[in-house]
Amino acid sequence: MQLPAASFLSAILLLPTTAISKEHNSVDEYWVEIHSQPEESGAIVGIRKDWPERSLARRTREGRSLDSHDLPLSEEVIESIRSAGGVIRQQSRWLRSVSITADEKALAQIRRLPAVRSITTVGRIQSSGRSALESEGSETENPETGRHFPEGHYGLSWRQAEQAGAIEAHRRGLSGRGVVVGFLDTGYQLDHRAFAGLNLLAQFDFIFGDDDPSYDPGTDPRGQASHGTACLSVVGGYDPGRLVGIAPNATFALAKTEFTGSETIVEEDDWIAGLEWLEWIGADVVSSSLNYRDWYRDADLDGQHSPVSRAARRAVELGVVICNSASNAGPGAITIGAPADAEGILAVAAVDSNGQLTRFSSRGPTADGRIKPDVAAMGRAVVCVSPLTFGRYSRWNGTSLATPIVAGVAALVREAHPDWPASKVVEAIRETANRAARPDYGYGFGIIDAAAAVDYPSLTVIPKLPGGASLWEIDISIVGTYGRSLRPRTQSGGVFVFTNLPSDSYRLTLKRSQHTVFRTGDIVVPPSLSLEIDLTKP
Repeated sequence: MQLPAASFLSAILLLPTTAISKEHNSVDEYWVEIHSQPEESGAIVGIRKDWPERSLARRTREGRSLDSHDLPLSEEVIESIRSAGGVIRQQSRWLRSVSITADEKALAQIRRLPAVRSITTVGRIQSSGRSALESEGSETENPETGRHFPEGHYGLSWRQAEQAGAIEAHRRGLSGRGVVVGFLDTGYQLDHRAFAGLNLLAQFDFIFGDDDPSYDPGTDPRGQASHGTACLSVVGGYDPGRLVGIAPNATFALAKTEFTGSETIVEEDDWIAGLEWLEWIGADVVSSSLNYRDWYRDADLDGQHSPVSRAARRAVELGVVICNSASNAGPGAITIGAPADAEGILAVAAVDSNGQLTRFSSRGPTADGRIKPDVAAMGRAVVCVSPLTFGRYSRWNGTSLATPIVAGVAALVREAHPDWPASKVVEAIRETANRAARPDYGYGFGIIDAAAAVDYPSLTVIPKLPGGASLWEIDISIVGTYGRSLRPRTQSGGVFVFTNLPSDSYRLTLKRSQHTVFRTGDIVVPPSLSLEIDLTKP
């Protein structure tokens, strides 16, 4: 499905009416915040009729509805800024602001406009830094002749899926079906065979304002779409025996927001416009392998300073699970970028296939001392499609590749629990990661586990039996304060698992041949817990 008519988008999504130049001088760039106008309160009914039902349903699940931050900015005010000499770059409903370029004379006139609440200078370039897209390199491998090609359905992509617990989730029938995953990236080439069955909801180019986010030789640098194409394939690619994405049956919405020819502040504005569009169109999960650091100081990374971080927080409040790369500027402290510093999102670190944190993966904390990154996934030698080919595959490095793995896992959790709010999905993914008990500023809460997140909160019981005894002789149950006895849903390999337990205090009882052999005191859930119980002793 393509986007609605451009005129409708201009009203609802606030796209720029002219093409955006990538040559703006950063010293002339500003965010202009506009006063809310009294008559806006009666306009909610007017926009509701054109709002996608999927987005409304997600907001309802979060206990949120349309409000004044969803209304288009006043065209009259926009025109007054333009008439005063401001060049409009992008507009944000959520921030009630427009980003502009203006000289000092124009800026003075804009300050005097009655509708203008404040003007903020956009951060300026401070260091060469690493770009939002920099990885630690990549190697291309032909799956037909690659030395490391394993047999089986997942082919080369087996390890990245297995480490993230996705293979077990797939065995349970989960594949992302019914979940909309949005992407914010450099562009997307969908002619690779791994995308033959991709479920595409919509796509848009926020750099040049059209509905084709693929490579355009007339405007784009060569390779413009490569990064986005590779990241998309980690979630949505499907070529059995070569590559199986983490959530290949999800539905995708693709926003092109990042220009690879330069690293400029305007890309933040395009990112915000793309995120507002993805929320509007009904995205449940957003994968963003982009971040912005060069024009911010360490003290700015508090989740509140940058426009992208504030926009990310708004999307979280509206029920979108946002997964964003931490950046590749490690191993120093506070090397994450925005919006990875935003509270409520999943900022993603990179580990290798053995679970060791990569040197390049950015570290936290945030400027205000919060744990960042949040979680980790495989970000070294990640298998993805080889861009600009029709059937080859590559191994890429970077938190950029770890991020879509986490986004795919979030889609699996949302598929399993469509009634869960975004905060519960994020909690489940964090709290079931392998370092949740001792999070730090490198791994965050640790390497994710899709199957465990789907089961969250859970109680795993591992009984050690006396010689000659059989697991099948054991009757196991738990009772919560509400009084109903619960029995395990799964039993394999000598393990009993109680899944998706309501928050409560439980008592566990084990019986053998109708006789009680073990009883615990109170066990509080969440978080998920694992208990080893020795029944070999009298």
